[in-house]
Amino acid sequence: MRQLCFVLSALIILSCPFAVAAQRDFSSVNAFLKATLKRDGRLSLKARGDLNGDGLEDWAGVIRRQPADASPTYQLYVLLRQAQGGYRVAEKSIEEEIPGMGCCWAESLEIRRNSIYIQNNAKTVSVMEAVTHQFKLYQGEWRLVGIRTYYTDFTPDAEGTVDTDMNLLTGLVIEKKQKGDGKPMTKNRRRTFATYLLKDFDFSPGFGNEEPSACN
Repeated sequence: MRQLCFVLSALIILSCPFAVAAQRDFSSVNAFLKATLKRDGRLSLKARGDLNGDGLEDWAGVIRRQPADASPTYQLYVLLRQAQGGYRVAEKSIEEEIPGMGCCWAESLEIRRNSIYIQNNAKTVSVMEAVTHQFKLYQGEWRLVGIRTYYTDFTPDAEGTVDTDMNLLTGLVIEKKQKGDGKPMTKNRRRTFATYLLKDFDFSPGFGNEEPSACN
């Protein structure tokens, strides 16, 4: 009897990795959502398109959760369509609390040019900022490859906008500033960026960019 128990225990242990791995594969997006969404969760944003150049329609989605005794959270999931059918969870971000008082929120999600574009907005009394992060499967990793920020200052004595486009792979930063109704001024510069991964994405407008943002 002891030998039988030992054999059964060993089989359970050996089968665990396969059970965990199987959770990455789903017959459809609806099957994934059914398994992932709980009573406190809902699909906030979604997008479809080819992310890895295989001609198949992949899927990305932002899940918003509202725990009973905690702040609401966001989490980004990436599902790749498989050639044999179904989907596999290729990557997911951390689950991060949404800043309170309406400061920051996920506005939109797109898939184009084999990339995920997610826009997060932030605001204070006098400042509005829209930040779009571009993630791409690059050299085997889901990396942050671009950031686009549009910053508006409504302060009467400093009213103006700053539109900044950052390429994290080349280091090129294109910045366009405009003061009130004045003529826009464009400046190009170079910057060294660290490597940022989608799995660490926290939905902060400042993610990947240490320069100040409306929520920092």
